[in-house]
Amino acid sequence: MARPHIMFVQAQMIPWSKGLHGNARLDVDSKILSRDDADDSSTAIVRYAAGWQRTTPEYLQTHEEFLVLDGSLTINGREYAKHTYAFLPAGYLRERAESSQGAVLLTMFYGTPVLGVTPSSGFDEKLLVDYVNPLLMEWDPGLVDPQLSKGVAIKPLRTDPYTGETSFLYCSPPHRVPPGMAKPQWTHPMVEELYTLEGDYVWGDLGRMQRGGYCWWREDMYHGPAGTDTGYHLFVRTVNGPLVNTFDTEKKPFTWDPPHQPILPPELQPYGQPLTPQPNY
Repeated sequence: MARPHIMFVQAQMIPWSKGLHGNARLDVDSKILSRDDADDSSTAIVRYAAGWQRTTPEYLQTHEEFLVLDGSLTINGREYAKHTYAFLPAGYLRERAESSQGAVLLTMFYGTPVLGVTPSSGFDEKLLVDYVNPLLMEWDPGLVDPQLSKGVAIKPLRTDPYTGETSFLYCSPPHRVPPGMAKPQWTHPMVEELYTLEGDYVWGDLGRMQRGGYCWWREDMYHGPAGTDTGYHLFVRTVNGPLVNTFDTEKKPFTWDPPHQPILPPELQPYGQPLTPQPNY
């Protein structure tokens, strides 16, 4: 069945588990947000305790992509601080890794995260993105689909040279509403994965997704309309191709207070509660 449609779950509701589903990181804590039962790829929040370290070289047999949510992790002498990004291809050798203060990473594994059992024969250099610091980048509104509302912008992190799959940060200012409080739903021919770093993303058909909200938006599933009263900052990844938006022709009404009715697979339904809004005073 591969990964099920997930729209949306708050990561805060999912309990921590020890280790990962492979043998590579048995000494970390994790929250599995989605997992493919065919190729065992997954998206997880991975927590490294203060003082965690690896002092001998190792590599994974699958690609590892991550964005630092909190703290910092040092790999091969390079420090990855909050919101820095990397894509480390299968076979990429970690000579040493450590986290003196602890770290929390949003991590995408492209298969089972298991360690290599023989010396690495190298990795695909075309896939390597060894370090991106988005805090040094400008937001680019010119990269946004012109069919979307004005005011949004992108910071590109990666584009796969073979598939066109892409990972990027996506932001919106507050008070961005659908014109006339009505807008079509939309979908994609590929998977769109979303993680809310900050702010609220209001789905007219699903409810209010807040910081920590996660989606695995399957192909050809229509959702929306959507808007934001607070603004938002998202990590976005496409799977099985570049980003393509397909809009319906019918406009549907939008409200700032839609009912909370996420679409979740059975294993995530116990964690489908909304977050309790907190005042900013």
